[in-house]
Amino acid sequence: MFNFNPICKIDIQHVIDWKRTKQLATGLQRPCLLAKINLILIAPMQFKTTSFLSTILLLTLFTDQLKAQAPLPVSTNIRKAYKNHTRDLSGRPGKAYWQNNADYQIVVNFAPETRLITGKVGIDYQNNSPDTLKQVVFKLYPNIYQQQAMRNVQIAPADLTTGVNITNLKVNGEVKKQFIRGTNMYIKGTEILPGAKAHFDVDYNYTLNKGSFTRTGEVDSGAYMIAYFFPRVAVYDDLDGWNEYPYIGKEEFYNDYCNFKAEVTIPGNYQCWATGNLVNTDEVYNPEFARRISEATQNDSVTNIITQADLDKGNITKANATNTWKFEARNVTDFVFAVSNHYVWQASSVKVDPKTGRRTRVDAVYNPKHKAYQPVINYARKTVELISYKIPGIPFPYPHETIFEGLDATEYPMMVNNLPFEEAAVEFTVHEVFHSLFPFYVGNNETKYSFMDEGWATFSELTLAPMVDPKLADTYDMSDVNSSAGSDQDVPIMTLTPQLYGKARFSNKDLKPALGFHYLQEMLGDSLFLKGLRYYISQWNGKHPSPFDMFNCINTGTGKNLNWFWQNWFFEKNVPDLAISKVSFAKQQCNVVVANVGTEVVPVHLSVYYKDGSKQTFGRSIACWEKGNKTTTLSFKADKPIDKIVLGKPYDVEIDLSNNVWKNTGK
Repeated sequence: MFNFNPICKIDIQHVIDWKRTKQLATGLQRPCLLAKINLILIAPMQFKTTSFLSTILLLTLFTDQLKAQAPLPVSTNIRKAYKNHTRDLSGRPGKAYWQNNADYQIVVNFAPETRLITGKVGIDYQNNSPDTLKQVVFKLYPNIYQQQAMRNVQIAPADLTTGVNITNLKVNGEVKKQFIRGTNMYIKGTEILPGAKAHFDVDYNYTLNKGSFTRTGEVDSGAYMIAYFFPRVAVYDDLDGWNEYPYIGKEEFYNDYCNFKAEVTIPGNYQCWATGNLVNTDEVYNPEFARRISEATQNDSVTNIITQADLDKGNITKANATNTWKFEARNVTDFVFAVSNHYVWQASSVKVDPKTGRRTRVDAVYNPKHKAYQPVINYARKTVELISYKIPGIPFPYPHETIFEGLDATEYPMMVNNLPFEEAAVEFTVHEVFHSLFPFYVGNNETKYSFMDEGWATFSELTLAPMVDPKLADTYDMSDVNSSAGSDQDVPIMTLTPQLYGKARFSNKDLKPALGFHYLQEMLGDSLFLKGLRYYISQWNGKHPSPFDMFNCINTGTGKNLNWFWQNWFFEKNVPDLAISKVSFAKQQCNVVVANVGTEVVPVHLSVYYKDGSKQTFGRSIACWEKGNKTTTLSFKADKPIDKIVLGKPYDVEIDLSNNVWKNTGK
């Protein structure tokens, strides 16, 4: 029992010591109590009113402080990870953090005329976990087109198949049976001890989809985006064990960091682009085109590597019936490739690391008939530059970024598949290229927590896209949040992605988290915000963070306890609704009281329009709501008649605009 004063007793049922509190509330400069408190009033009439009121005031301040510093609600599997020291309350990987990995040797043949993919995969798998793996789970992503598979996207009947045909499967040289359920394949009767390796050999084939393009498939009769095309070992991690979420279409992926060596055999008149570096350029390209590739890799200007005239001549690649293209990529989560016999190729490069001089080649590969693609090379190049020097301001991590014209808007390691957008080409390019950081450089689980990458990629549309094209400033449509916030379809951002449906799906995995990051940037300022973001990236690149790791890392990196913000924006279902509740004048000072009628913290921005046609703006960041107050007052000098005051800026979400304007009706 803790006696606060004679008028009341506080029963502290759970108090965390100072050292533990510093871990949970990173950045606090003093010890605090994180407690469940019961207040018991005792004989209030025996004490003076001033004592009673001071006690209540002190208790209010104390409980407000507790609320601001309270730890985030943590799920049981995350708690277990803290207990096992695989994760740390600071946000850093724990001292016992582990993740599994593998080396893949892929040999694949693609026949465009039949769309048949035939492949062999050799996998050296390393079990770094402390567990004995008594079964192994594989992912067969092409089985989304299997006739009996579950899916939540539409597939045309003509594109349904029997799925991936496994013709041979061996574990350490021993033939094993497999059980396939949709996009998951299970191998039982084998054990991989902690710290041990296992070798898998898988022979397989399947027919690539002609239509129903869902991140992969035929683009046209001479262009194909071929992704998720090989059997791979599923992720086994410290939070969930085996990743058994089936791939059913809407949700995306979660793969381990691996090394890939791939040999792709295609007809001799096709060119190939892929994750990783092409290591046999001189074996597949004729000398002039090898020279142009080398030139583009070293120059800021755009090089036309393959033009329409080159396509007409047909002397781009070695004159063989087939050519085998060899690629290598290290420490990436996937390998994809794209092929075409009629696409042009523009390329440039950017010095992404001024310390080492390292450059990234940027490519635009597209159908020359689609003129809307012509500026894409510049959009992509500028995005890579901005990532390296502005937001987040880290060297772009990969040797190339290739934008390939497809029928979707999808990211892959070092590759992007984008439609030839007549509108929004800048936004889509920026968004997909920014995915290079999340989920590829920082490997969050897209399947469960897509806001961890889609939120950041959408944030890039708010921040980087206007740097590519200034006309895009403040043009992003907020209606998805404004129309769904607080509705019966709305849910907290932390809701698992497979559970997101209806009107709020996009807002809760894309736009709402992006706005949260945007408001956080405004509150912290660019320098501190980027410090926190870079710290998170530095701790988790090449690893698998959870949302708690991200939140806690940003707390640690900024030196601030932002749990009040994470709680309000990410864990709760709240409503953005501010209102101008009162306007008063004292001499030449105007006082505007803004009320938080809703429950979500949103920045306060006022535009003051004077009767002489001039305008002033005033504002406060979301920090003005940190203490749980429901009103905030903005005061400013008004030495001339005001016509009206408008609350809100384009990126301030708001469900009710009817009380956001004050009009001066006085004479």
